Amino acid sequence: MRNQILNDHRDNRGFVVNPFEHLANTGDISNCHAFSIEPGCTRGNHTHPARNEQILVLSGDITVKQKDGNTTLSAKTPSILTIPRGIRHTFENNTKEIAVAICWSSNREEGYTGDDTVR
Repeated sequence: MRNQILNDHRDNRGFVVNPFEHLANTGDISNCHAFSIEPGCTRGNHTHPARNEQILVLSGDITVKQKDGNTTLSAKTPSILTIPRGIRHTFENNTKEIAVAICWSSNREEGYTGDDTVR
């Protein structure tokens, strides 16, 4: 996994980031979606065999778990984590506040292998 720190434009109102500014061509962005995770809950435990996935946390903290280790992302320090294709990953909210994130990929062909955390 690769974690890329973003240039956030921060003031007393909060921050603004452009999650796509590091890409040479944004015409290939696909499967862009936002999600929330309630406190103490988990999403994921799935893979994307045909694409990388990028995640940016918009509110709260999310821990991304995968076999090579865990990475905690926070809206307090906006960054993009890239999860390589084929890597099984899980998103966890271990805090007491709702977490919100946005994910996207840049490959339109995708296979998908399960989400076994639906409760």
